[in-house]
Amino acid sequence: MRESWEFSTAITVALLSTVVIMIAFLFLPWVGTLLTDNGARIFADQLYGAVSAKPLPFIWLIPLLTLLGVGLSLWGFLSADHNREASLGVFALGLVGVGYFVLAFKGPVPIGSRPGLQPGLGFWVTMAGVLGMLLQLPLAHPRVQALLERLERSNRRPIPFKLVPYLFLLPALALYFVWIIGPTFYTMYLSLTNWDAVSKPAYVGLANYIRLFTRDKLFLESLGNNLRWLLIFITIPTTLGLGMAMIFNQEMKGGRFYKVSFYAPLVLSLPVIGLIWAWVYNPRLGLLNGFLSLLGVAKLPGWLGDRQLAIWCVIGAAVWRQVGYVMVLYLAGLKNVDPSLVDAARVDGADRWNLFRHVIFPLLAPVTTIIVVISIIDSLRSFDLVSIMTRGGQSTQVLANFMYIEAFNNYRMGYAAAIAVVLFAISLVFIGFYLSQVIKDELEY
Repeated sequence: MRESWEFSTAITVALLSTVVIMIAFLFLPWVGTLLTDNGARIFADQLYGAVSAKPLPFIWLIPLLTLLGVGLSLWGFLSADHNREASLGVFALGLVGVGYFVLAFKGPVPIGSRPGLQPGLGFWVTMAGVLGMLLQLPLAHPRVQALLERLERSNRRPIPFKLVPYLFLLPALALYFVWIIGPTFYTMYLSLTNWDAVSKPAYVGLANYIRLFTRDKLFLESLGNNLRWLLIFITIPTTLGLGMAMIFNQEMKGGRFYKVSFYAPLVLSLPVIGLIWAWVYNPRLGLLNGFLSLLGVAKLPGWLGDRQLAIWCVIGAAVWRQVGYVMVLYLAGLKNVDPSLVDAARVDGADRWNLFRHVIFPLLAPVTTIIVVISIIDSLRSFDLVSIMTRGGQSTQVLANFMYIEAFNNYRMGYAAAIAVVLFAISLVFIGFYLSQVIKDELEY
């Protein structure tokens, strides 16, 4: 059987079938037409014993056979010596899937027996995927392979070479449009409406934007805090990171330990960093005030409780994390500096300052551009530290945090969408500048 049967087509169909089942179970309605009634939601409700869980027994079989099917398919796809075993395994899982659908129609609570249990699109797509798991095995039969080859030869039409890259890009572009481009334009539409996430959106034109820039002091305060964040991010971390990269680029004792130490904060998530620095800034038990009390300072600051200091304290925690990231980027850039140019400058008598100013720093211009743009984008989308350390109080609101509060605390989705569009427009300016620089460098290269 191994010599005469060809399983490459079968295992490809098996992989596609299991991926289709996974997508249908996660994102398509299992019953009814609402996306919230997808299979994953129903399975989670049953798992946690929710009162609203729909009585669909044995639904746990679907994610189980899907995960096993994807694993077997990838095993056979990546290892040609085992594609026969993988194809047979997927076929067996398909039989289990057929058993689930038999139970779904003939079980104690048949699907479709109640108004709230009508089969949805995800249910039917999953059924088609299970049939694909079964039909993939006959595709490996020699006669079927010969028939497919004859059909391919008779209908073969060469694809223009110019279209080949677009065919490879098409799946990724389709997902990008569904998850990024589509929601972006929908957010722009919502910014022109008054919507509370429950009733139907009411079109109000530019009223949300007019209110933002003329009557909302919190928005202007949030925008000002973002600008403070931006100015500090493109100066202090960039300067400190470049200085440390210049030091650690040389051979020195313990250099690797120091590099890891300064890079370590980047490994931590932002909520964890926020909790750590909230403890550091604690006015009674915090490390900072404890150190100041040892120095004899009588009046200890309130740090996060002080409206004048709070925003700078939050930005300081962000800078602590950003410096190591900038250092690593500059270290990578220094490794690409041509040593012959540095040696030539030294032969010409350049001292360290002139060597850095006229040779090294100009050669680091592409890295500097990337660092500045990334720092700007990070400062504009800052949210986690503010939410963890101050919850937006003490005049520390930033645009992302303000948008979240308006959307999920005040239920003004249209107004929050307008804030999101403003934030997107500001970010787009810097992203456009960065892309233009990248394209310019590639054309020059």
